[in-house]
Amino acid sequence: MTETIDKGNDNWKVMNDLNDAFSHVGHLEFLIDELQRAVNKNDRASVIDLTAALTAFMPVYTAQYDRAQTIAWTQVVGQPEILN
Repeated sequence: MTETIDKGNDNWKVMNDLNDAFSHVGHLEFLIDELQRAVNKNDRASVIDLTAALTAFMPVYTAQYDRAQTIAWTQVVGQPEILN
């Protein structure tokens, strides 16, 4: 028996959005690899540029992922109850 995925399902959408947000980690991997190449070549200008790029990209990436994670958690698991 084959199950089909209901892509209209809200849970599927938020989990897919979370996966999409995480998939941007590949951009970080690329920049880190380029930074390592620049370090290995002692290319000071590229090290400075790539460090600036990583410094600028990281807060944007983490904010997007945090937002997607919060939405997914709230949608799928629900809001935590505050205990007295």
